[in-house]
Amino acid sequence: MPAGRTARSAAPRGKRVPAAERERMIVAAAIRFFADQGFDGQLRALAGRIGIPHSVLFRHFPSKEMLIARVYQEVFLSRWRPEWSVTLRDRSVALEVRLLEFYRDYTAAIFQYDWVRIFMFAGLRGVPINAPYLALLRENVLLPICAELRAAAGLADPAALPLSAEEVELAWGLHGRIFYLAIRRFVYGMAIPGDMQRLLRDAIAVFLGGVGGVCPGTEEPGGTGVAAVALPPGRPPPPATPAGPRRRRMPPQQRERFIVDEAIRFFAEHGTDGQLRDLARRLGVTHPLLYRYFPTKEALIERVYQEVYLSRWKVEWDRGLRDRAQPLRARLVNFYVDYISSINSYEWTRIFIFAGLRGVGVSERYLTLVRQRVIEPIAAELRALAPRPPAAEAPLGEHDLELAWGLHGQVFYLAIRRWVYDMPVSGRLDRIIEAAVTDVLDGAVAAMRLVAPVLPHAAAAR
Repeated sequence: MPAGRTARSAAPRGKRVPAAERERMIVAAAIRFFADQGFDGQLRALAGRIGIPHSVLFRHFPSKEMLIARVYQEVFLSRWRPEWSVTLRDRSVALEVRLLEFYRDYTAAIFQYDWVRIFMFAGLRGVPINAPYLALLRENVLLPICAELRAAAGLADPAALPLSAEEVELAWGLHGRIFYLAIRRFVYGMAIPGDMQRLLRDAIAVFLGGVGGVCPGTEEPGGTGVAAVALPPGRPPPPATPAGPRRRRMPPQQRERFIVDEAIRFFAEHGTDGQLRDLARRLGVTHPLLYRYFPTKEALIERVYQEVYLSRWKVEWDRGLRDRAQPLRARLVNFYVDYISSINSYEWTRIFIFAGLRGVGVSERYLTLVRQRVIEPIAAELRALAPRPPAAEAPLGEHDLELAWGLHGQVFYLAIRRWVYDMPVSGRLDRIIEAAVTDVLDGAVAAMRLVAPVLPHAAAAR
């Protein structure tokens, strides 16, 4: 039964509903509406879904901004628990137990269709939800985790020596590793293992003790040998294209190139729901002319997929990940530094997330490629560190693959934060990724010692 018909049966015409009850009904419907449609959905359509006149909706919420603010309170702030910060700081309990208790409660509160999709849609559309929530998260979760890691590593308290950007990235890495599970499920539509307790326990074990904390193995020596790379500054504005430029004659190949380049920017800004009629107007061409080059929207999306995703894939990545002449640490760092440098762009990240939210096949196809050529090889290499049968003798299981997906999500979360949340990532890219790989192989304490600054007298003692 359609959602609108369900809402009408709940509040039939002629039946007076108390104002507070109707307001709750509007908010509940708005949460589902924004989770399904994003923030481009018109409130007139929402009123129709509820089965009330547009004027009644505006009587309760005179502006869309007021309704969004109420949704933020309901979906995000009402689920936040002040005791989480207390739990993370309680040193009478082992850090592993504290992290597991926090993330068990946190994922139970937020791993839901409405929470995850509204959060991602808000980032893509610049709706002011992400920034205050992420500030709350940083202050009450990430910084306490960093302080506890400092204590575990025997390093200076943050009150005496401020945390470095790369140290804070370690906490973001754990959080991204876990939140990527929700992205895979509610944005990409991927199946994830059903035992959340096991997933969290493994993620925290890897974070604190490296992969050996989950499947004991041998430590791999060797440095990374990667060049220093700096993260570029925050999100630039999308390239400005004048609306309806003066039409000029172009050779067909040049015109097609022009259409594809502008379609990439258009889909990155508006998502794959953007109308081709609007794209044609932006290009300054007629709608029929656009269809002469791309007879269907699907054909244009396919060309964008080839251009943005497949053309950036490097065959040397496959060889590098499998080359056991190099230490695994170096292989992983070299791969992810190059990989994130290739995909860390406004167009790549935003089209990918938009496509996942809208069920366009771009995400599914690319993630199949990633699983076959990145996740499975990394999972096999991580398993080779432990005294277990190699992948050739025993097929990789969910557990093996999740260890690799976790690292991948941790790295890709850098791009999500920058291009979806509009949150610049501070620090050098190579150092952040080297710390992430060290975390996976050796644990967070080793990674913390890699990136933490030292007090002047401690440096002199060395």
